[in-house]
Amino acid sequence: MTKIYFNTNAFDHHHHEIDVTKDRQEAELLVMGAKTVEIEKFINLKAVYRFGVGANNVPVEYLREREISVYFPSEETKTILYDSTANFTAYLILYMNYCDSFGQIDGWKKFTRQYARNKNLLIIGTGNIGGRVVKKLGDFMQVSTFDIQKNQVSELKGLIGLADFISLHMPMTADNKNFIDREKLSWMKDDAVLVNTARGPLVDEEALHDRLTLTNMRAAFDVFWVEPYAGRLSKLPREKFFMTPHTASQTGDFVEAGFSEILKIAEGIHVSQPYKSGG
Repeated sequence: MTKIYFNTNAFDHHHHEIDVTKDRQEAELLVMGAKTVEIEKFINLKAVYRFGVGANNVPVEYLREREISVYFPSEETKTILYDSTANFTAYLILYMNYCDSFGQIDGWKKFTRQYARNKNLLIIGTGNIGGRVVKKLGDFMQVSTFDIQKNQVSELKGLIGLADFISLHMPMTADNKNFIDREKLSWMKDDAVLVNTARGPLVDEEALHDRLTLTNMRAAFDVFWVEPYAGRLSKLPREKFFMTPHTASQTGDFVEAGFSEILKIAEGIHVSQPYKSGG
């Protein structure tokens, strides 16, 4: 059997079905998540499978030079990922709108909640995930969008200033690091909500901490600068900085689809017949 090294815990409950190794030197297939890995230490590697969205942590050219096959989720599997992440993002946005207004069972107290339809939601990035969030929440809120490929940069300040909720859906590139910086945070309403299910470093961590501390602004993040995250923002109250452990895409359907592809790649290595992902 092909020896598989996992750099993600998404498939922990499947380990009994395959030949898992903790020895990087004997691993033939490396399964990666969002974390970086010292691939040069995998001296017997035949293939890499990047589970999830994004490729910024995969040294594709280096792997090709070593004649190591590189695989990403098929289009069918990516569709599950995009839908799952968009659904979870929509949930976070609505949760942050309603979280302090559910009422209390003790004493049977009713609270007046926010009417979502009057809220302005700004989606920054309208690709595979952001575009889906636009469609899902269009009937719930007033939705506006900004995408660097479609809009002028000069439009962004006005859009941010009007938004009650801002959701980030951008790729992590060198140009996008700290895209939401101290200046852009200052454009936001004092009670705005920032939602990030894309990549933590899109936001300036220190600037966000200061903004949340000094204003009524809140945030909900599923992605962080270092994971597991235990930075300054994690010390804030849950209602101020709501955290989930990078789980936006972590549905059973997505994991099962990814595991099926891992099995096919492993079988291809075993019989010296490369797997064709079709994606």
